[in-house]
Amino acid sequence: MSTWSFLFRMRGAPCPFARIARHWMSLWALAIASALPMVASGALQDEIQVYDDEINEKGEYSLEVHFNTTPDGLTARSYPGQVINAGNTRLTPELAYGLGHDLEAGLYVNTVFNSGQWNYAGYKLRMKWLPILEKYGYDFFGGVNIELSNTLYQYEQSRYGVEARFILGKHIDEWLIALNPILAWPLSQPYADGNPNFSLSARVSREVTKELALGVEYYSNVGVLNQPINYQNTGQMGFLMAYWDGEPIAFQAGVGRGLSQSSDNWTIKAIFSIPLP
Repeated sequence: MSTWSFLFRMRGAPCPFARIARHWMSLWALAIASALPMVASGALQDEIQVYDDEINEKGEYSLEVHFNTTPDGLTARSYPGQVINAGNTRLTPELAYGLGHDLEAGLYVNTVFNSGQWNYAGYKLRMKWLPILEKYGYDFFGGVNIELSNTLYQYEQSRYGVEARFILGKHIDEWLIALNPILAWPLSQPYADGNPNFSLSARVSREVTKELALGVEYYSNVGVLNQPINYQNTGQMGFLMAYWDGEPIAFQAGVGRGLSQSSDNWTIKAIFSIPLP
C-alpha cells in the first residue's frame, strides 16, 4: 500500500473525505512546486502556530496567550504606514469554547508593543471543525479552521479578511506530523480581487517524556496564486520547538530563523495555556 493510500483510508473502509483530501493535496503540492510568489501586502504576525487535532469538548472553555517578538527582522515597509515586525512584540489572548459536533469557536484580541506602549491591533473570530479524528477510528485527523479578521491598517493593508486553514496530520507512536495549507482572501477594497494568498505551515515532533515533546516547525508564505515567483521573495522560516504539557501550565516555545531574504532573521515565539476554573 502506498504512503498516500495508507494516510487517507479509514480502518476497514475507504473514507469519503479521502478523495477530496487527495484532490486538494495534489493542488497544494502543485502550488508549492510551481513556487508561486508572495505579494508584499504585509500581515499581522499575531499567531505563529501549526494546528493539530486539539479541540475543546462541548461546553469546555480554554484560554491561550500567543506571544512572539522579532529581535532582528526586515526594516523595509511593504506599504506606507505599516508597523513592521522588527523590534516589536505581539501579544494575543485567544478564548475558545467547544460547541460540540466537532466544532469550536474562538476569539482573538490582537495587541502590539510598539514605540514603548501597547497598542490595540484588531480582532479575529474563528470556527474550527474537526470531524475526522483518530479516536473515531480514522488513520489520520483532518478538518478546517475559518477565520474572519478586522485589523487596523498599520498592521494589515486590507482591514477585513477571511482565512481557510486546512488541518491534516497523524500520530505515529511518539511522533506527530501536522500540515496546515492556508488560503487567505482580503475583503477590503481595493485589495479584494478574488485571488487568495497561499501559505503553508508544518510540524514534526516527538515525545521525549509524557509531558515533553521536541520538534521543528516550518512556515512558508508563498503569496498570491497565479503569478511567477522568486523563492527569495517569499517568506520562509523554520523553528526549533519545545512542547510542555505538564505543571504548572502547558506551553510551547521556540526560536525561528528566516530562510530567505524576505523573511525576518530571528523570531521568538511562545503559546501559554492558562488554566480556567
